[in-house]
Amino acid sequence: MKKIFKVALVGCGTISYVHLTSLLHLENVKIVALCDKDFKKALAAQNEYAKDAKIYTDYSEMLGTEELDAVHICTPHYLHAKMTVEALKRGVNVFLEKPMCISLAEIDEMTEAESKSTARACVCFQNRFNDSYLYAKDLMEKSGEIFNAYATVFWYRDENYYRDSDWRGRLATEGGGCMINQAIHTLDVLTSLLGEPKSVIGTTSNHHLKGVIEVEDTAEALVEFETGSKASFYVTTSAAATDATCVVLTSKSYKIVIRSSELTVNGERIPFPKRESFIGKDYYGTSHPRLIEEFYKKLNTGEDMPVNLKSASSVIKLILATYKSHDNKIMI
Repeated sequence: MKKIFKVALVGCGTISYVHLTSLLHLENVKIVALCDKDFKKALAAQNEYAKDAKIYTDYSEMLGTEELDAVHICTPHYLHAKMTVEALKRGVNVFLEKPMCISLAEIDEMTEAESKSTARACVCFQNRFNDSYLYAKDLMEKSGEIFNAYATVFWYRDENYYRDSDWRGRLATEGGGCMINQAIHTLDVLTSLLGEPKSVIGTTSNHHLKGVIEVEDTAEALVEFETGSKASFYVTTSAAATDATCVVLTSKSYKIVIRSSELTVNGERIPFPKRESFIGKDYYGTSHPRLIEEFYKKLNTGEDMPVNLKSASSVIKLILATYKSHDNKIMI
């Protein structure tokens, strides 16, 4: 008999609906609980996605009451580590929205909690499951060549984006700005394709929201990797408009361009089958459902998580080192 996973979700904001919609497509998952400090948000999610789910406004109470197999954590950044550690200590598997956490100390706390737990954690870097990424990764591995890269993220976030939230734009609660929030998926593509970052030299600035936010809206850096690869990136949320993210990878034989979900290799566009369903905004990538389905497959088989904590921590270390750099070379 196929195991039915009893699942809860905490943080019923914008991204939670992508998780809940993806879960509804899985036959071996039952959403039994929803949690948000704002009861109305949890109620709205219940009405639309899980009418039989019990509503909680206290995360610890939910974990202590429900017999859960997994919890999806979709809360503000500063709560990710604390909530993950608590779930792991209770033997509850975690599917965690990015970023994994916002400090080096939290990486250690989460890793230690998982090592002592019967449960495991997976971080939501869904772009690793885009067709464009998988094709590029396979080609790079088969080539055996050293690749260098550059990446760009040109997005726009206005004052209202931050005014409407009590945690965005604050270092203590968001952990940073455009790098750790908007560009983290693109930076994860760099680190997951090129290897462990070894050093970084970069700068950060706030160009268009001075006095509104205390984090960066623009960042640039040069990264050296343990594999011998190098990469530069430029990311901003002060652009005139939001454009597609772009990663360009070059070697002796190849020029690979990943532009959101599209891919070209040496100037030739690579076609992919059209996805039957698309969940979320176009710049989320197309693969939340793929990654979430893979998470539950791995829980069922006992295999390693599709994006484990060690793998997900690489981009956090890179981002935190870039914040520390101030145009000085930092070893990671």
